[in-house]
Amino acid sequence: MRQIEAADCVVYYADPNLEKVFDEAAVENRVTLDDLYPHGGVDDDSYQAVLDRIVRLLDKHDYVVFVQQGNPRLGVTLADMLQEASIAEGFDFDVFPGISSLDTLIIDTDRDPLEYGSVIIDANRLILFSHKICPEFDYYIYHICSVGTRKTNIDDPSADNAIGLLQEHLLGAYPPEHLCKIIESNGAGVGSASIVVEVAIRDLPSALDEVTFGTTLFIPSVGRPPVNQAVLDLMMAE
Repeated sequence: MRQIEAADCVVYYADPNLEKVFDEAAVENRVTLDDLYPHGGVDDDSYQAVLDRIVRLLDKHDYVVFVQQGNPRLGVTLADMLQEASIAEGFDFDVFPGISSLDTLIIDTDRDPLEYGSVIIDANRLILFSHKICPEFDYYIYHICSVGTRKTNIDDPSADNAIGLLQEHLLGAYPPEHLCKIIESNGAGVGSASIVVEVAIRDLPSALDEVTFGTTLFIPSVGRPPVNQAVLDLMMAE
């Protein structure tokens, strides 16, 4: 909040909850970015347009704050682009963390990610690089809204979505009946509830209607990994 209150200009994607925060902080100079991130656009083009707008605002304002819901270092391409631009353009760049979707997902799943062992991965990277799944770990798979496509189909994430490719990859590691959860985590604050839809991996394509740009696929672990007896003996020794 200190950064928002001190800003000469605040840049953001429209969100009623953010508007309330800005009203309370008496933020007058606000610039939305929604017109640069259209349905059906290409990710890279949209990100570049957003970056260009933010950099241009720095010609008019000393302190510009880009507000991104969640943690700006978790799946936010613009954070990396802004950091690179700061070097090329010669402006200062700082990142301040917010409560991320991962924080709320941990609550939604009722599981300690360290206790169970967890993998956090982007859906397209998982299939593009043929990631070898370790089913003994929990998986948090981000961006299932745009599997196999660079288009930002915000209004209809099922469009151009090749989720069948993800399903095929998952079936190489899990039984078809293994239950996972499509979770739209609580990002709106107190008073709103997360949306959790349980689905078997074999039925994943038929659940596309439940997918939004705010959903993550959670796959609980199957079994436990083998124990290294030498390490266990060392830990249990008096």
